[in-house]
Amino acid sequence: MKLYLLRHGQSATASEAGVARDFDRPLSPLGRDDVHRMARYLAEQGARPGVILHSPLLRAAQTAEVALSVLKPSQGLEAFAPLANELPAEDLAAELTRRGAGIAELLAVGHQPQLGELLAHLAKVPFSLRPGGVAALEIKAEGPASFLWARNPEEIPA
Repeated sequence: MKLYLLRHGQSATASEAGVARDFDRPLSPLGRDDVHRMARYLAEQGARPGVILHSPLLRAAQTAEVALSVLKPSQGLEAFAPLANELPAEDLAAELTRRGAGIAELLAVGHQPQLGELLAHLAKVPFSLRPGGVAALEIKAEGPASFLWARNPEEIPA
């Protein structure tokens, strides 16, 4: 299975957004633009996820919606609680593998540090995704995943 890890785009602070909970922080306009650019980049790289799984936090759900508009996965979007930045990497890997069974490509939208820890756990590659950053892995039945590439928004032309 090919696994794409997309960190939510830049978000407003709780006070800027006028919300009380971190859960409710929305994407900023820059974050929305960065995610749209990264989704276009994914499409240009040939990404065809069957489903987009996302953390239930608002900024991740909004990131997934932007990606959906570009990538149009056959199974659409799914809020996926394991991506809420609380599970250890090995547990998240098991949950994604279980949910991704039978799917050739999957896009997971979540948060740091969880996505960076997952990348290190699966592919033995230390990489911190910036807001809107994406990494691509090939998950194998046995052994570590293959790290394919990673990009942050500032590396992709507007």
